[in-house]
Amino acid sequence: MVHTPVSHGESTYSVNIELFYDILANTGLMEIRVHISDSSSVTMLEIPLTFLGERVGVLVINVSASPETGSLIYEHDEYSRVLKVITSNVTRVSAWFTVENIAENYAPGIYGFFLSLVEFANASSLRFSMNVYGSYDITVENLLDRAYNGTAYFSNPFTLLILDRPSLYFILITMRIEEQTPNQPSPLLSNYFLLIGTIIGVGVAGSLLFLWWRRRASLELEAVAARDLLNDEVARDIILALGRAGDKSLQQSELVNITGRPKSSVSRRIKKLEEEGYVNVVRAGKYNYLRLTDKGYEAFRKVASKEKKNE
Repeated sequence: MVHTPVSHGESTYSVNIELFYDILANTGLMEIRVHISDSSSVTMLEIPLTFLGERVGVLVINVSASPETGSLIYEHDEYSRVLKVITSNVTRVSAWFTVENIAENYAPGIYGFFLSLVEFANASSLRFSMNVYGSYDITVENLLDRAYNGTAYFSNPFTLLILDRPSLYFILITMRIEEQTPNQPSPLLSNYFLLIGTIIGVGVAGSLLFLWWRRRASLELEAVAARDLLNDEVARDIILALGRAGDKSLQQSELVNITGRPKSSVSRRIKKLEEEGYVNVVRAGKYNYLRLTDKGYEAFRKVASKEKKNE
């Protein structure tokens, strides 16, 4: 959550998050603005960058303060994924980021992600707006307060979602099929139904492709189990990363970054390594923290020794 300890009492603040996103490219721009009520004191802010999910890539572009006569120092802690800011005589902090991989593609034209605005519960007011490029239907499920699901509407060329309560949400975004207007000539109806048939066909093909992918993933996992797990390159990379981290636990997303392997491959190997007793996985909220077991450290020494000989 955002903390604002100040030198004289507590300063109230509000948060405005605006996200512009291309769902097909799965990338976009985000601005976080924090308005500070008392600019006379030194204010320390810790702005979490994990509210869009663990797997999301976030890169700081610029951080500025208003008025410009004030002072601002900031640091992006990439490990804890927090933007730390210290200000003096500042009423507003504005931070710009590039973001990517927010949404999971569940099926052709269907995307979803979790949004945790609980981390901004201490703010006096909160506004999150997501501008999705294109025409989509957005469905919001509030996992903590089912009476409130925000507002979503289309405003050319964006579909806009607005939320103003700190809660945990699941956002489902589906590609919209525009209905034909009544004043169009009837011969176009055949094209309309052709389009519907095409989309249905694509949906069926996508479902078959998804089932094939799941089957392939299952076969790949079986293939790993059929041979010595320590001879698998992805598994070895995971063991080496955890072994070199020592007593420090690593998140699954960190292992993806360190090994450079696809997230799905790392996830499957972690499951197999846990089943075989090489790693312990501790689940804390939405995060998985991994450490080697005694058996895992023994494997690490073997793998590291073999890697050293091959150098």
